[in-house]
Amino acid sequence: MTVLLELTVLSTEGLNNYTSCLNPTIRPFITLTKFPLTTTTTPIMARDNNMFRIPLDPTFFHNASSYLYLQIFTKRRIMGQTQLGWCFIPASDIALLRPGSVQYLSYRLRERDGTRGQVIINISVRLEITTLLSSNMDSCNTVIGIPMRAVRRT
Repeated sequence: MTVLLELTVLSTEGLNNYTSCLNPTIRPFITLTKFPLTTTTTPIMARDNNMFRIPLDPTFFHNASSYLYLQIFTKRRIMGQTQLGWCFIPASDIALLRPGSVQYLSYRLRERDGTRGQVIINISVRLEITTLLSSNMDSCNTVIGIPMRAVRRT
C-alpha cells in the first residue's frame, strides 16, 4: 500500500519583490524534496498544472523527522538560477488528513540565510491510498520549466 500525496500550488504572494532593472521578470519554478528520498520539480505558472504527485510510504507519517522541503527558484538571464525562498512542510501538517479530503495550507518562505522572507506560498494537499507498486511510483525525473505527464504504455 502506498499513500499518494497531491500537492497543488495555488498561489504565491510577494514574488514581485525579486524583480530588478537587470531582471524585470522572474520565471519561478519549484523543487520539492521528500525526506528521505526523491526530488521532482514543476514550473509555477498560473496557467499550468502546478500539481505534484508524491508517493509516500505510510511510515513517512510516523517518523517525526519526515518532511517535504519546498524551494522556489528563478532563472535569470545574467546571474543564472537563484533561490527565492524555501520552507519545510512537516509530515505532521498533513498526517491527520483523511484520504480524499483537501486541506489548504500557507507557509512563509525563508530567505537563503534562513531568515523570514516576504514570500507566502498557498498550497492544497490531498491524500489518496493506492495499491500501485512503490518502485514504479518512486522513479521521478527532474524537469525544470516543463510539466511532465505520465504516459501509460499498453
